[in-house]
Amino acid sequence: MVVQIRGWQTHSGRILHTPSYEIFHPQGPKVGWSSLLLGPFKIPRNTFILCLAILEKLSTLDKPWLTGLPNACILCDMGQTESHEHLFFTYQYSSRCIMAIRREIRFLWPQRRWKKGVAWAARRWRGRHVVNATYRASLASLVYHI
Repeated sequence: MVVQIRGWQTHSGRILHTPSYEIFHPQGPKVGWSSLLLGPFKIPRNTFILCLAILEKLSTLDKPWLTGLPNACILCDMGQTESHEHLFFTYQYSSRCIMAIRREIRFLWPQRRWKKGVAWAARRWRGRHVVNATYRASLASLVYHI
């Protein structure tokens, strides 16, 4: 079945690609954190891991039905559940890492939970300014190395 849709062709008969692309590839919902993945100074593997961390898709033990293992964090002795909230930045090692970066380059990161911190950073570090781009790259690198 072929359906003729208006607006695909110009008066001369040329096919316009934009209307046809929009039909077959509709706009998805906009996410606020996409600004953290854009801009200069980005390293693809760091950005990819940051994206997985923001979406909470990294392999953590807070999903015991997937692993069959106990969900306590094996990296620390605090007895907390290994989750994204714990790894970024309530876990002792990661909190020391972010404190060192905050001290060295005046890296602005609020003492908030992971999701709220990501939302804060996405609002605060938008734009092309070199400081914002450096903060975004630093966050991606920090998450990658943790």
